[in-house]
Amino acid sequence: MNFKMQDVKLDLGMTAFENMFLNTYVQMADGDALKVYLLVYKDAYNTGLVDIKKIQKQLSFTEEKFNECIEFWINMGVFREKKNPRGENFIEIVSLRQMYYGDNSKSDNEISFDQAGRKSIMFDNIERILDRSLTPADITRIQETLIDYDSDPELVTEAFRQGKANGNMDVKYVLGYIKTWRDQGVFTLSDLKMREERQKLARNNFPRQYRKKSSTNDDVKNYAQKAREERFRKMLGED
Repeated sequence: MNFKMQDVKLDLGMTAFENMFLNTYVQMADGDALKVYLLVYKDAYNTGLVDIKKIQKQLSFTEEKFNECIEFWINMGVFREKKNPRGENFIEIVSLRQMYYGDNSKSDNEISFDQAGRKSIMFDNIERILDRSLTPADITRIQETLIDYDSDPELVTEAFRQGKANGNMDVKYVLGYIKTWRDQGVFTLSDLKMREERQKLARNNFPRQYRKKSSTNDDVKNYAQKAREERFRKMLGED
């Protein structure tokens, strides 16, 4: 079955939604939560003002039901509670694109483009490793870890690979690898590979040292055996 948009001859307004939201949350949220999100988003997107009473009336929702839906999106990390400079509370609708790629206010900078591209690849790889979509809370933790520990995106991907190999893919647990590596002076995937090679070389050298020591012990035992045999011959008067 194919679908096609009708040509629009009269523009009465349109609201653009991020595909990342539609791809991730349509299948996760129930119908009531989606209705609240769509109407709140439409008002905020088009006018910057959300008429809560109007939305409640449209949906025939009680204040309690409406607040439950808002709380759902807060818990999912899609809505974020904040305060304005006057200390007044408000709810910010999170941009999933910006959460993925960070604040690219310096978009004319080639380095900023490169970092955004590497983050995009990182998030794609992580979702393949986890075999699920990342939640906004997951994305926030990963972004904060990148900043706090000054780590490269490729190193974070490697942490998730190792987490999967070890049978634990909890995001908070896996990001603990990044802290451990930071404490060991590892900030890039190259740093990690060099450290692993040094450890491998040390392990390979250790058995040789052990064999050498064992060989020396064997020599001592052989010498003692020869000395006992020599004393025994003397006792028999063979000399």
